[in-house]
Amino acid sequence: MKKILLISTGGTIAMAKDDNGLAQPTLDAQNLLRAVPEIKSVADVTAEQWLNVPSPFLQFSDLVELGRKINEAETAGYDGVVITQGTDTLEESAYFLDLILEISIPVVLTAAQRNPSLPSSDGPMNLLDAITVAADDQAKNYGVLVVANSEVHGAREVVKTHTSRIDTFRSPEFGPLGAISNGRVVWLRNQLWHEVFPIKQLVDKVEAVYLGLGSEGSVIEFLVDAGIKGIVIQALGGGHVPPKTLPAITKAVNKGIPVVITSRCHAGRLFTGTYGFQGAEKHLWELGTIFGDGLATSKARVKLVVLLSAGLSLDEIRYHFEKHFYA
Repeated sequence: MKKILLISTGGTIAMAKDDNGLAQPTLDAQNLLRAVPEIKSVADVTAEQWLNVPSPFLQFSDLVELGRKINEAETAGYDGVVITQGTDTLEESAYFLDLILEISIPVVLTAAQRNPSLPSSDGPMNLLDAITVAADDQAKNYGVLVVANSEVHGAREVVKTHTSRIDTFRSPEFGPLGAISNGRVVWLRNQLWHEVFPIKQLVDKVEAVYLGLGSEGSVIEFLVDAGIKGIVIQALGGGHVPPKTLPAITKAVNKGIPVVITSRCHAGRLFTGTYGFQGAEKHLWELGTIFGDGLATSKARVKLVVLLSAGLSLDEIRYHFEKHFYA
C-alpha cells in the first residue's frame, strides 16, 4: 500500500460554522482523515497540520516553505503528497509548486466549495479522490495536479470558474487530464509540458492590471513609481490595449520591468501580426512587452514571480514565456 503524506493548510474543506453561523477554519488534518474512513483501503496516509488559514491569507513565501516540505516528504520515503487548501488561490498555489518542484512523486492539491457543516459538502469525496490519484503510478508523470469533482486537472491550465458550484475547477481550452471513476483513475490525455525553475531568492513584488473599456495608464504608472519588479497586463481579445495606457506601458518597458501581456478571454493565445492599430498586439510586440504563453492572468503572474525568483534576466524571462508559441 502506498504511503501518502496529507498536508492541511486550512480553507473551506477544514472549516466549521461558528456561533454566528459563519464558516471559520477549525478542523485539523486528523479531522479530515477521520471523516473519510474509506481512505484506509486506498493508501497508508499520515496527516500533518501545517497551517489553518483561508487561502487568501497565503503568501508566496508560504509556498516556498511548502515546497521544502514536499521535498522532505520525498526524501522520507513517501509515495505521494496531498495538500488541502482553500479554493480561492488554489490555482495559483498549484502552478507555483508545479514550477519550482523537481521530484518524482505525485503532488495533488484539493479543496472544497462547501464546508463540512453542510450536508452536501464536497470535501470528503475530493479528499478520497485526491489520495486515490496520489497513489496512482502514472500520476507522477503529470506535474502538480488539482483534483476536484472527480476530475484531474493540470496545474498550468486549471482555473476556478464559479464562486460556489462544486464543478468550479476547469481547464477551459483542453479539458481535464483525467477522471476518477469507480475508485480508479482514468487518464484522458497527456500534459502539455512541464518546466522547473529553482528559486534562488523570492521576488514577489509583481502585480496584475486589468484593462477594459476606457482604461487609462494610471495604475501602471503608480506601480512603476512604487518600484514594482514585474507587471502582468490583462489585455483585450488577442492582445489589445486602450491607447491611453500606452505611455505607462512604454515607461515600464523602458525601465527594464518585465511587462507580460495576457488576454481576458478564457482560452486562446495572443495574436502577433493580425491587427496594426495603435495598442494592438503588433504594437505591443514592438514596444518590447512579453507575450504570456496562453496563460490565464493569474498563472502568468505566478510564472513571472518564479522566473524573477530564479534570477533570470529579462531576455531569459521573455524566452521562457514565448518559447512555446512565439519563438
